[in-house]
Formats: sequence, structure tokens, C-alpha cells
Amino acid sequence: MRLSDNVITAQPDLTLAAATTFTTDTNVVDMGIAYKMRCILKLNQSGAGTATVTLKQSSEAAGTTEKALAFTGYLKNETGVTTSALTAVTATSLTTAGPTTGQNTYIFEVRSEDLDADNAFRYVRMDVTGISNNTAADLSYELYELRHTGGAGDMEEAIA
Repeated sequence: MRLSDNVITAQPDLTLAAATTFTTDTNVVDMGIAYKMRCILKLNQSGAGTATVTLKQSSEAAGTTEKALAFTGYLKNETGVTTSALTAVTATSLTTAGPTTGQNTYIFEVRSEDLDADNAFRYVRMDVTGISNNTAADLSYELYELRHTGGAGDMEEAIA
């Protein structure tokens, strides 16, 4: 079985140049089709900076029931493109300390059991605000450990 038969990659929003705010207000990812997901944030920065990252969950795609989804850490690679190594960070907010110029990657992992199941929450999105020293931003989602697999050509839709 191929990896593409077991992982759904979703990019609900465009890559933004010189973004200070990066939100996915109109597109959410449906965790009802997977047990786990990685939110992958890539920032191309001109120097160290800060950003406020908020994971959000809701029970419907429109987000009227939306509330924060807490995280306690993330993985990072702030070496630009010189290595693929990831470092675990214990934190509830994102502070970037990348190279003077470089591509920095931050990965936030979400498990379906992290969501408010009592209220049928299954939709997730990420907001990033207050990005400083940023020249480009990209956000994508990888859903894995799918509840139903059907092959790459027969995957359920991840973007709601």
C-alpha cells in the first residue's frame, strides 16, 4: 500500500507573502475522517520573531460553535533547509527564533481524542496572528490514521 493511500494532505488557503496574519476563516479540516492530523506551518523569515498560534475546533464547518483547542507543544525546524531534524518544544504559544533568513517549519499534532467529543466537535483549523519578520507563510494539514481507506483516488474530502 502506498503512503498516498493512507494520508490526506489538505491546503485550504493560499500561501501568503509578507503575511502578519494567517487565518483559515472559511475552510476547516474534518477530523471525522481521521484519528490524527498534523498542522504544518512554514514561515520564511527575515529574522527572529513571534506569532500567536491558535488551534480552533467546532462542531460544524461554519464555525459558529468554535472554541480554542489547547496544545502543549509542537515540533520545529528553524535551521532553514540545512537539515530535516525536528526539535520538540513544550509551549502553549509559538516564538520563532530562526536564522536571519530562512525557511522555518512548525508542526502541531492533533488527535481526535483532543477534540470536545461530548459536543460532537470534529472540525479543526489554525489561526496565526502577529507574525513578525515574515516574508511568506504556508499552512497545510496532513490527516493520517484514516478511519476508512479507499486508495488515493477514492479518499474522503478533508476540507469542509
